[in-house]
Amino acid sequence: MPNSSDSISVVLATYNGGRYLREQLDSIAAQTIQPFEIIIQDDCSSDDTIAIVQEYIPRLPIQLESNPNNIGYIHNFEMALSKARGEFIALCDQDDIWEADKLAQLLYHMRENSLVYSNSMLIDSNGHSLKQTLSEKLRNRFISTHTPLSFVYDNCVSAHALMFHRSLLPQLFPFPHHLYFDAWIAANAASANGVKYIDMPLVNYRQHSANTLSKTAKEKASLFKKIGTKGEKKALEHETAVLLISDILRIPTLQSSERDVLEHLKKEHSSFTTSWFNFTLFGMLLHYKNTLFAITKRNPWMVAFKKAIGQKLYRFFPFL
Repeated sequence: MPNSSDSISVVLATYNGGRYLREQLDSIAAQTIQPFEIIIQDDCSSDDTIAIVQEYIPRLPIQLESNPNNIGYIHNFEMALSKARGEFIALCDQDDIWEADKLAQLLYHMRENSLVYSNSMLIDSNGHSLKQTLSEKLRNRFISTHTPLSFVYDNCVSAHALMFHRSLLPQLFPFPHHLYFDAWIAANAASANGVKYIDMPLVNYRQHSANTLSKTAKEKASLFKKIGTKGEKKALEHETAVLLISDILRIPTLQSSERDVLEHLKKEHSSFTTSWFNFTLFGMLLHYKNTLFAITKRNPWMVAFKKAIGQKLYRFFPFL
């Protein structure tokens, strides 16, 4: 393993994380390769988060700053990330636990890639293993890729499990309004020198009511309610696709062929409310299925068919 303690920045955004923060900081302190800086940006915590961080300053190369006003998780992470000076940057959640060789493994597999990421093992709020990895939970493929087209409809790269090269930084800011920032970083990396997946769990990813994976769990609803709101949900799905594609089109390193595909997809998604069935969109999705649907394990023909159904058809057959 290369000894690169002077090349890695760890970036951590905190907010009322006192309950689990010590376990995360202990796991960073136990890394076989140590970062040369740990940037911690606190967003006006009202618990003991700041006091806990200060306990670790004698042991770890922590740079702690506190916001004068609460700016929210995304902007706080963006601010913290903008201060990173390392050649390689690893993002960090406040409530996870890293395996001791996480940084070493990510650095070893980085090589010529712009970003490398791993799988994660799920743990409960008490730190006990749930015997399931994140890829199993999401039922998605975790992929390596060299095209941002893979992130139009899905994302398999989580912020807590990635490391990327600092050459991406100038094009990441500001974070987009609609695409999640980890997918934004991954799409930019894919467009540069590529994204590499390591098939091993290097993070114990905590599941509790406050984290993103728990918040985005689907709510149960009656069949009648599902049928009644299907058209509205599909309209929103297409509107969201247009916004996400617009974000990806901001990437400066897009190939002209990728830009053409994205512009075409954006146009076809915009026609949802006026069409019965969009054969052009259906054909495009199938033609590029190996990249557009690289992450999902669902049947690409069925995914393409459902995305191509227009709102007029949903009015007659809302169960589709």
